[in-house]
Amino acid sequence: MPRQLFLHFVLYKVIFFYLQLKYIMGTSRTKQQVARAEKKRLDKLYSKKPLIEFIVATLSVPSLILVLILNYNSIKNLNDAKLTPTPVPNAVTPNSNVKLPSFFTKPITRVSPTQSSSANQTPCNKSLGPVSITSPNEGDTISSNPVEVDITYDNTDYCSAVWSYSINGSTWSNYDDNSVALYNLPNGPIKFQLKVKSLTSSDQTTLIRNFTYNGQSAAAPTNASGSAQ
Repeated sequence: MPRQLFLHFVLYKVIFFYLQLKYIMGTSRTKQQVARAEKKRLDKLYSKKPLIEFIVATLSVPSLILVLILNYNSIKNLNDAKLTPTPVPNAVTPNSNVKLPSFFTKPITRVSPTQSSSANQTPCNKSLGPVSITSPNEGDTISSNPVEVDITYDNTDYCSAVWSYSINGSTWSNYDDNSVALYNLPNGPIKFQLKVKSLTSSDQTTLIRNFTYNGQSAAAPTNASGSAQ
């Protein structure tokens, strides 16, 4: 009886060992099969790589075309937005610094009030005396050429003064004590400014006379000056 039990025990051990070995070999074979299947799948996918790259490149073409169209439209709109300067006819307006080649001036000797020749003549008043533009009047429309600007200054009781003038904001003329004739003024509004200063004090003042000129050009005299252009 003990012998039979021993044989049964040994038989069971052999069967258990056999089953365990078979399981281990089956598991190893399964892992190898899975690895081979995975490798086969990757090889198959890799073989399709050129096809995949072709599909991706084909799908990217519309995007590239869209980008090119957008860039072209942006450049076109930018060029259309640039404003082309519109030629504007030359026009003379007040405060214009444009030099007019046909514009001339000529000094006119001013008639001064007669001073007393008394031996006991009192010294002149060093303050700036009354000064005015007697012609043209404010707001006049003048067509004569030249336009004579008459300037009066009372130097009977006051010391002498000199003045400089500017037309439509142009450069100021040299100082003197003459009236002035303006030749070939531009048609339109004229702003005549007169800056007066005393020769014996620091007193000074500025007069402004606005008028409109509507005339024609004429030849300038030989002693004309363009200093106030």
